[in-house]
Amino acid sequence: MVVDLEFISPSWDEIFDMCLEGANKIHGLGIDFDMMIALSRGGLVPGRIVSDLLEIMDIIILDVKYYLGIGKRAEKPRITEFVRTSISSKNVLVVDDVVDSGESIKATVEYLKGFNPKTLKVFTLHAKPHRIFNPDIYIKETAAWIIYPWELLECFKELEYRGFNIDQIADQTGLRKEVLHKVRKLYEKRGGKEQV
Repeated sequence: MVVDLEFISPSWDEIFDMCLEGANKIHGLGIDFDMMIALSRGGLVPGRIVSDLLEIMDIIILDVKYYLGIGKRAEKPRITEFVRTSISSKNVLVVDDVVDSGESIKATVEYLKGFNPKTLKVFTLHAKPHRIFNPDIYIKETAAWIIYPWELLECFKELEYRGFNIDQIADQTGLRKEVLHKVRKLYEKRGGKEQV
């Protein structure tokens, strides 16, 4: 059964423009950031772009597990990679793609505060209206299901599970059918579900 959902699927160019807008807003804070913490996996791409634009060379990747799938969460966020580099007395920028419920980023900020950074600021591309945590800077607020270009297979599998076929996914998300077919073909080659 197909579920009626609203989707947005920002392109690579749109993502870059959002990162550029974010970098300008971050620069506007007047803080010289010593390091960045990119949350895995959603913050990796925007984190890399923003680190280039702001010339932040010291990047830490922090793995926080909360979502088990779209709409499926663990009981509470779990930080599975721990900070091994000192962030004490440093200006730290945390980057992720979206603040959904806000539980993961809230747990991350609480965890990082325990290492006594001088400043801790959070940047995300998107924020959901139902969040419990507000990032210091975000570019757009949306209640839509966001499909980032770095998570096509993840979303494809979830939408298929919910009853969508490739034509429906393409029609409702704006993603190109030929790209979805290539993603499915690779998935099947790797031993994924044969029937889509």
